[in-house]
Order: sequence, then structure tokens, then C-alpha cells
Amino acid sequence: MGPMRSILGCSFLLLVTGFASTCKFGEFRCGSGSCIPRFWTCDQENDCADGSDESRDLCPDTCSLSQTMCKNGEQCIFRDFICDGDKDCRDGSDELECGNRTCRSDEFTCGNGRCIQRQYVCDEDNDCGDGSDEKNCEQNRKCPESAFTCLSGMCITKEWVCDGDIDCHGGEDERNCNIRRLSLCLGQEFECSDRITCLNQQWVCDGEADCPDGEDESADRCGSMSCRPDQFQCDDRRCIAGHLTCNGDKDCADGSDEKNCGIVAPVKSCNVSSQFDCGGGQCIPLAAVCNHRKDCPNGEDEPAGKCAINECLINNGGCMHQCVDMEVGYRCECKEGYKLAADNRTCMDIDECETPGVCSQGCVNEIGAFKCECEEGYIRVLKNHTRCKASEGHASLLLTRRHDIRKIALDRPEMTSIVNSTKSATALDFVFRTGMIFWSDVSTQTINKAPIDEGSERAVVLTKSSVTSDGLAVDWIYNHVYYTDTKQCTIELTNFEGSMGKVLVKDSLDIPRSIALDPIDGWMYWSDWGASPRIERAGMDGSHRTTIISYDVQWPNGITLDLVLKRLYWVDGKLNSISSSNYDGSQRRQVLYSAEFLRHPFSITTFEDYIYWTDWDKQAVFKANKFNGEDIQPVTATHMLQHPMVVHVYHPFRQPDGVNHCQSVNGHCSHLCLPAPRINERSPRISCACPTGLKLMADGLLCVEDLEETTGVNGTVPSDNADGSAKKSEKDYGQIAWIVIASLTSIAIVACGIFVVYRRCTRAVNSINFENPVYHKTTEDHFSLEKNVTPHMYATAQEEESANPLFEPGTQCV
Repeated sequence: MGPMRSILGCSFLLLVTGFASTCKFGEFRCGSGSCIPRFWTCDQENDCADGSDESRDLCPDTCSLSQTMCKNGEQCIFRDFICDGDKDCRDGSDELECGNRTCRSDEFTCGNGRCIQRQYVCDEDNDCGDGSDEKNCEQNRKCPESAFTCLSGMCITKEWVCDGDIDCHGGEDERNCNIRRLSLCLGQEFECSDRITCLNQQWVCDGEADCPDGEDESADRCGSMSCRPDQFQCDDRRCIAGHLTCNGDKDCADGSDEKNCGIVAPVKSCNVSSQFDCGGGQCIPLAAVCNHRKDCPNGEDEPAGKCAINECLINNGGCMHQCVDMEVGYRCECKEGYKLAADNRTCMDIDECETPGVCSQGCVNEIGAFKCECEEGYIRVLKNHTRCKASEGHASLLLTRRHDIRKIALDRPEMTSIVNSTKSATALDFVFRTGMIFWSDVSTQTINKAPIDEGSERAVVLTKSSVTSDGLAVDWIYNHVYYTDTKQCTIELTNFEGSMGKVLVKDSLDIPRSIALDPIDGWMYWSDWGASPRIERAGMDGSHRTTIISYDVQWPNGITLDLVLKRLYWVDGKLNSISSSNYDGSQRRQVLYSAEFLRHPFSITTFEDYIYWTDWDKQAVFKANKFNGEDIQPVTATHMLQHPMVVHVYHPFRQPDGVNHCQSVNGHCSHLCLPAPRINERSPRISCACPTGLKLMADGLLCVEDLEETTGVNGTVPSDNADGSAKKSEKDYGQIAWIVIASLTSIAIVACGIFVVYRRCTRAVNSINFENPVYHKTTEDHFSLEKNVTPHMYATAQEEESANPLFEPGTQCV
């Protein structure tokens, strides 16, 4: 791999002064006459061969208001980079005075230095990671009168007693209740004893423990179990994929997959700089070649007439770049940034940009070199210009943990509570612009919201007879919440108030789980782990549905989007892997396989160069390099977090700004205005839609009452709003639609009358007309012109899809 930007690479960019007296707009002219992009100047890389793009005259050494000078006085860094765990100054001065940080007065200082809130002390959770918050708790643990005390001493709210869900570890809160036990699993699924994990029945007794305690593979249940023909059974009875045996890695916990392999050692190659290859993997020192002694078995080191001959003296040995003479023969070498072609003589440019992860974000290939670029808002790391980091803000993690929602800092050992006493908080998302978080609770069957700084001020957004949502995503531009409903086998949306909802996808869904959105391009993605596991995508208006991942996937628990590189990431709880692909499913690759750190992954998120995921078996949050899966690190201590569910990186760059094409008069829609997928440049940007119980008129803008649906002819159930009055809401929508139509008709009649009177009156008057287009245009003309000039802006994506369908049917909901 060539240097990111070498003097050699720059030499190929040089232009003879006589050929380029000026540079294009947006370019900088080097002192030598070559042209480079202007934004390459003052980036601490010599892109001009003479270094004129980094001269002191061009690049002043003063720091901006948002920056501070390193102690060496050589470089400026952003103030947010101080004490963030990365040495951004070359002398490391930005991380020198960070070790003396103490916890706040309202926090508990753990033995390992971590800071947690005092309410986490003596709650039977190892929140510190070293157990120091749970020491000497027997005398201090006392529940308030409003709480129920479990036999273990844990406190739970009295509302959870006899609610059908076991909350005490011993289950004493559900004894002698005479109430039907609550189950979150479907009829065809296997329910683990933790009351949260639901399994495909085919995974029971398949040799791999999928329940947290392994009960699906217990001897009592499975007896003498054997693995499938395509699997290998470890000595501990666990089954692994057959291709993982004898691969040099211990995929079985006991290492039995690497016993009795009998693999012939691969033929080693010789070091061409210090050894001579005799063939058959035998190497001898170069000093032993042409010494009049046959050290190779067949005397290859003493060829007749080839010793003491320098082939490089004649035409450089035919080498394009460098010819290296050897005791016997010679070899060609290429300069840095090039590689040998098939003829072993010609040198060709290495396209470093083809290697995933060579740059964090943008990559520009050059002859003999390459240059990395960062998106707006990111800057290159000074000690490694191939990496990009956010120029502002401190990223943190938001985590649902069944009974609460927490915020975990990434630049310091601190964990705080956002929402307490949730029943079974599962899915989660946020709106950074407003500081509002949204989450689903599968026990109370609701979708809720609360300010991130005032989690106690929670409100119910949506409640129905069954909103069992494992996946939830917020459209931060058009202000809608999208969610998967496992019980109804649907993908639905609602506005932030919960007063207007719609079923987007209801056919050919099995068990939909995680969902992710890209409102800038108008796409939504979701995973389905039913009988036909897959990952699908569709427009955020429900159009252009297609399957993008359908093979080598079994339990796609969580998905997330990299909005910078336009890639999809997902975790597979059955295959113990993390994979990624382009948005359309192309260029798929496995990022990480680990039977240790991916025992039971549930959720995944990404930011900068890392992926973060939760693991139920390890009860922790981990991170790793998002390109190659290397540098695995625990963000929290293992077995520290019980029931870690959905995790999200909380940072403004996770929700970049975009144009809300519905902002102007709601896109002319009477009810819902949704972003449409960008199929091509002429695709509609938005699409009007109707809440459940209404139907769209032929104009694609107005909604009227759908008599067939409200009377149940189609067998569908109208979606309830926040206060549960679905029928009243649908009736109101119909009345509003008729009022709108009647008002528009009246306005049109009055306008026609005024126009007729005006025409009759002006015919008899002699006047001189001065046309001034600035004063002649009205607001109504603006809307008319806007629709005439860009009709695709307000067209319906369903019309486009009917002409060019992309739908691929899947399995029917069961």
C-alpha cells in the first residue's frame, strides 16, 4: 500500500508551468505550478511537492475560538478533544491532566474509578463492574412502603406484583396470584425462562445454547443429541459449523475442534531479502549461494554459468522501476504505491481505495499514492490522517435495560439513568434536535416518550390492544415514529403525538424485529427472523419493497445504518457474526465472527470507526473496528448489565440535517406526508398517505373515509390513537376531509365570480397595463408554479412503483 500522500505521488501531479498558468475554480495553485483541491490546503499534509499548500503565509498558526493550542505550540485541536481518550496532540498534552477527574457529589465512586448514580448502589446489579456498589448492602437495603420487597432484598414497584410477569429473581411476586402468566412469545416459539428470549422451535436441541441459561439444550430436554451432518459436535455436546474445524481457531469452548486435525503444514515461503529458495519449502541463507558448495538438494544454489553475473546492468533487467541483482538471477521491485504486474517486470498503480477501511470516509486514489478525506463536520486525526473523528460533541450510548434506560459516556467512565422503573423497555430511538427519546415496552404494550434530561416526565405516545414492538426508529426530519409489531406482523408509523398512524407493510411478514431509517434518501430497512430469515427495505411510504439479504442469515436481531458510507450493518444471534453490505445488499462482507464476544448479540449501532453491540450472554456492551472487526473492547464490564437490549450512539452526527419536503403546507397533503425513496433523479420526494380508516382520493392529496375498512369488509382492524378512540378519530378525519373539499369548492366559485365581474368591468375601461412580474406573482401562483415546474416533488411513489415494480413476495405471516 502506497503512502497516503508522498513526494513521489505528488510528482505525478506536477504540471509544466507553460501548460497550466491558472487553476480551475475551487483549486489551489502550488508554487511549482500544479493544481490541487483548495480544501487540501492547511491540512498538515504536503500535497504540493514544494510544500506551498502548508506555508506559514497561507496557514496561520493561531487557533480559532473553538480550538486550543497544544503545549508544544505546534498544532491546534478542538476543545472537545481534550480528555476524550485519544492523544490528538503529538506531545499527548491534551490527555495529561485527565486522570484526576472525580465523581460528582450525587454519584458513587466505584473501586475501579467508574462513576455511577447513587440509586444504583445496592440494587443487586453489578453496575460498577467490580462489584463494589453491591458490597455491605445487607443492612442498608430497605425498600420504601410504595415498593414490594423480593426475598433477595430487591425492590420492585407494587404495580408489578401479580401482573403476569416475573420480576423478582425467585418469582415470588407472581405466587398465589390466580392470574394467567404473561407471555411475550408467539405460539410457535420456544420461551426461555428469562421470559424475554423467544426462539424458533427448530433451534431447540440443535446443539447450540440460544437461551441465556442454555435450557434449550439441557440434557433433560434433549437427551442424547447429535449434530446435523453439516456440523461438528464438540466434546461439551455443543455443535458448530463444520467448516470451522481445524482452522487454527478454537471455536469450541473446550478446543476439541482443533484436536486430531492432521493438517499438513503449508509450504512456507522464503524471505527473498535474506534467503534462497531451493524449492519444496527449503530455504538457505543467501551467503551459501554461489560459494562452490551445493547446499540445495539438487544444487539449485550453484547453477552453471549464472553465478557472479549482474543481469541488471543490461537494460535494467527489463524492470520498469528497480532491478535487484541476486547471487543467482535477479528480481524486479516497484516503488512505494505500486505493485508488480503478472509479468513480474511491469509496475502498476495500487488502488488503495479498493481496500475497505483504508480511509475512514472519503478516499481519493492517485498515481502511486492516495489521500483520505472527511465529510463535513469531521476532521482527520492528526496522528493518523487516514482516520476521521467528529469535530464537535461528546458521543455517548443510550441503552434500554428492561427495567430502566441508561446513558453511558464513551469518553469517561460514567453511567447515568434517564428513565427508571420501566416494565420491559426494549426498542429505543431519539431526536437529538429536541432531546426527546422514544421507547417501546413489550409488557405494557405501549410506545412512550420523555425528555432525555427529565426522564420522569414520560408520556404515552401509542397504546393499543397489542403493540409488541421489538424494533422502533424515529424519523428526525419528518417527525414520525416507525415500529415493527411482532404480534400483528406489521410495520407501522405514527406521529410524535400518536394521533395519526398508518400500517405501511402487512403482507408477507413473519416475525419482524429491528428497523432503521434513512429519511434523507427516503428508505427504511427491517429484519425478519421468522421461517424465512431476511432483511428487507422499502420506501418510508411503504413503496418499492424488496429483499436485500436472504442467504447466510438466520437470526438478524439488530440492524443499523452508516449514513456516511451508506452501508447496512446487522448482528446475527445464531451465526455469532456481524456483517455489512451496501444499502442495496451488494458488496456484502463479514465484519466479525466470534463465538466468545457474539454469543447472543441483540442490538447494534455505529459511529466513526466503530460498531457497538449488546450481548445477552455476556450482559455487556462491546465495540470493535467496523471495517475488520479488530480491536474488540468491552465498553461495560461483562456480566454488569442484566438484560441489555437496544443500544444507540447519541450524537448529533447520527442524525444529519436534511430537507423536509413536507414542511411547506404539509406537502399539500390533507393528512400524512411521508418521504418517498430516491429511485432516480425524477423520483417523487414525498408521498401523501392516509391514516388507518381513510383512503386516498384520485388526486393523491386528500383523504376521505374508507367505508369498507371502517366496517371491517377487508378484515382489518383500525389502528387506535393515543386515547383509544379509533372510530371517533376516523369519523373526524372524514368530516374534516369533506369540510376541506366544500371549502375549496366555495372558494373556487367565489373566485370565478370575481373573475367574471372583473373581466366585464375592465373591457369598458381604456387603460395602459404595465406588467411587472415581481408584483404580479401571488402566493397562490407560487404553489401553482411549484407544481408545474417540479411535478415529481408531489407525485405519489405508488404511481411510480406501479410502472416499475420492485416488490418481491416473502413468506406469509403466521
